[in-house]
Amino acid sequence: MHSTLAAALAGAASAVFFLFSTIGEPVMAQSIEMRIGEKTFPIELNGNDAARSFASRLPVKLQFEDFGRTERIAYLNPKLEVGDAPTHTNPVTGDITYYIPWGNIAVFVRDFRPSESLVPLGRLTEEARRAIAESGDKVVEFRRAGN
Repeated sequence: MHSTLAAALAGAASAVFFLFSTIGEPVMAQSIEMRIGEKTFPIELNGNDAARSFASRLPVKLQFEDFGRTERIAYLNPKLEVGDAPTHTNPVTGDITYYIPWGNIAVFVRDFRPSESLVPLGRLTEEARRAIAESGDKVVEFRRAGN
């Protein structure tokens, strides 16, 4: 009986570990494109309400500016509907996020600290991150993939 109970507990612990190891991982829901000049880059959006809200506005053209040396930001009008999306994240280089209080998209060109009111939207490839970091005042277009 003890071995049966131990086996059951081990199986339950394994399932709980799997569950907790996958919670918080972004669920990729949609591929979109970012276009700067004549170059197009793929972006993977998360499967949360805020990312879906952003995707529903596509195509959208934004002009980014440097914010410190850590991120490039562009303002959306009107603000995104966040819904049940996580409202905090620990952004790393290449993350695309939404900052609730200011209503801006933020692309992280450097790692940053855990932040409240910052909604994870998706990830840029390294090539896309470099392109947006060097985009200056060029218009950046986000659109549905294949358009």
